[in-house]
Formats: sequence, structure tokens, C-alpha cells
Amino acid sequence: MEFRLTAEQELFQKSLRGFCEKTITPRSREIDERAQGIPDEIIAAMAGLGIFGITIPEKYGGSAVPGEEIVDAMLAVSELARADLSMSIPVYALLCLGWSYVVVKQGTEELKQEILPKIAAGKMFLGICTTEPGGGSDLANITTRGTRQGDHYVINGEKVFISGVAEALQRGGGHLTLFRTAPELGHRGMTFAYIPTRSAGITPTTIADMGRNGLSTGGMAYSDVVVPAAYVLGQENRGFYLLMEGFNVARTLVVAACVGAAEKALEMSAAYTQQRVLFGVPLIKNQGISFDIAEDRAKLVMLKNTLYKAAWMLDRHYEDGSFTTKELNEIVAICKLTAPPLALDIVKHAMIHHGAYGYSKECPLEMAMRGVMSYLVGAEGGLNIMKLIIAREFVGDVAVPYR
Repeated sequence: MEFRLTAEQELFQKSLRGFCEKTITPRSREIDERAQGIPDEIIAAMAGLGIFGITIPEKYGGSAVPGEEIVDAMLAVSELARADLSMSIPVYALLCLGWSYVVVKQGTEELKQEILPKIAAGKMFLGICTTEPGGGSDLANITTRGTRQGDHYVINGEKVFISGVAEALQRGGGHLTLFRTAPELGHRGMTFAYIPTRSAGITPTTIADMGRNGLSTGGMAYSDVVVPAAYVLGQENRGFYLLMEGFNVARTLVVAACVGAAEKALEMSAAYTQQRVLFGVPLIKNQGISFDIAEDRAKLVMLKNTLYKAAWMLDRHYEDGSFTTKELNEIVAICKLTAPPLALDIVKHAMIHHGAYGYSKECPLEMAMRGVMSYLVGAEGGLNIMKLIIAREFVGDVAVPYR
């Protein structure tokens, strides 16, 4: 394993940072406050740079480099998060990147041809749809059902706290959705399929969140929604397992967003405390501040190295099966357990270092605090769920209370 990027990856990262600083950062506050979604021209510019095609093969309009998709996506999401501390744009991107990658690996040829070129071109949104009113962590007990009728399924049920509901309606697209097809089999009787949000029988709703205001959150009620069998990923009744594989990719990209935001906040602290003079000396000379920054830096570097390992392992796993699913589950869960609270701590410290300015909306740090918080409360898996996964993979099934 080499902890360095290829020349192509370094060039991509440098180009993307320049693009983000010029195009995204100046408009991040506008995107957060207007709460009308990410402007079309920014999505188009991102697509023109190839961001949405990183995990999609050239055959379907993307630019994926085989065996490097997740590392490349990780770099992109991290740079986007540095630029948009509200997390709206990085989350929009990581959803499209992570779940289109799952379609590449598990979707039918018909589904790939239909949606992947549009996702790569920034003309379609793709997200994940699992959480229900009864909860998001207990996926084995979802109630949404699908009944096979010839060459299609009929879906009935309800989902809630889903990202990108409005975007899928406006731009086209939909969500990879989990539903029961054999209730008597428990989690072994679930199916995973793409459902377009504009389908007849779907009643969408939106929910106002405290952060990430440039990306919608909402829900969907399904009433006899017809979904072609060609939209099913993998096999019928294998959906729960495919979803778990997809979560490893999605969680890795979530960690990348947290790392990018934390990295930017820490850099802001370092810069501000060097130039801010108090009692005749720069703030950084106060060890109460410099030691805060040093500890945050140490923890962030360790997390970033673990993130690189997780992304590298995912690429190797899907390329040649170098690592077991158990090993992947553990390393990704370790990252997801660590990243949101660390990012929040770093942002909080940065706000304190900036004083009253850090608490104001003149400073972007408060956007970061609101955006990162979504990953502490459970998006892509709550922190206690990550602890359960780590305990299960390290100790064994005896450590899981519901078995």
C-alpha cells in the first residue's frame, strides 16, 4: 500500500480545488440561505469537470478509472466539502457518486443505460431511500412492500427523512429503495430497486432541516407504484445484503465530507489565531489554543489515513476481492464512528477561536456545524450502529443484542 496519490489524482485534486474556490465557495452562503437547491449552473459546471462521472464507466458517459473509483470519489467529495461547509453540495455529490457506483456493480444493463449517462451529465439525481416513520436503524423491520406482477412490482408504503426528494422531482431521477417482497423471510426477503420519484402513485413531502439547506429532505408515500422488474438491483430478496454493501461506499464518502469540512475549519483556526493579536501577542501563542489545534490536527490526520485505507480497500475489494466483507465493514464503521464527532469538535473549536465572529453568519463555520450535525444524528447510520458493527466484526455475533 502506498499512502500517496497518483500524478493524475494530484492534478485532479488541484484542479478541483481551484474550481471550488472560484465557483462554489463564493456562493455557499447564498445556497444555504435561499433554500431553493443548488443552482443549475453549478451542477452543470461540476458535470463539465467530470465530477459526477467518477464512479461511472466511460461506456455509460462517465470517466471512472477501474480500481480507483472510490479513492477518486473520496478526493472529490472532500474538496467539495472544503468549499461548501454547509454540506449541501458535497452531500448531493456523494449520493450520486456512491449509489451510481452500486448501480454499476449490481444494476441491469437496461437500468444502467437509462440512468447512468444522465447522472454523469448532471441531469439526473440519484439517492438512497430506506428510512421509514418507524425508524432508520432497524432496517430489518421496514414495512414498505412490493408485490411482483409479471414484469413489474407494485409498491406500497412510506419512507421519510430522505435526501434529494425535491432534486429528483426537479431534475429527474430517483432513489434506490428497499422494500419487502417476502415478509415471512425477514431481512432475507427484501428487494432493492430504483424508483423514479416522478412515478405515478408517489406523494412527496419535504421537511425543513436545521442545516444543509441547499439540499432537500423529505419523504415519499407509495400507493400502487409500478416499478419495472428491470429496475431491481441484483436478485429479488437479496436487497438487504446489497444495501449493506452500498452503505460501505456511502459511509466512506460521508467520512470524506466530514474530513474536508474539518480540514478547512482547522486551517481557518490556524490562520486566524496567527493574525489575531490579544494582550500584545498572536492568539496562537496561547497554549490553550495551540494545544487545541495540535490535538485536533493529530486526530484528523489519523482519521484521514484510516479513510484513505477504507477507500483503497473498497477499490481493491471490488477489483480482486482482496479483503473480506467483514474487514471492510469494520474499517468503514471505524471511520464513520470517528468522523462526525471529530469534525463537529474541530468546527466548534474553530468557532471558539474566532470568538464572536465565529458565532456570526458572517463566518461560514456555523454552516459547517449545522451540516456536520446531520451525520451525528444518524444519516448513513447512527454512531451506535457503527459501534454495533465494530463489536460484531471484532468479537462476533454474540456482541449483537438483537440476535
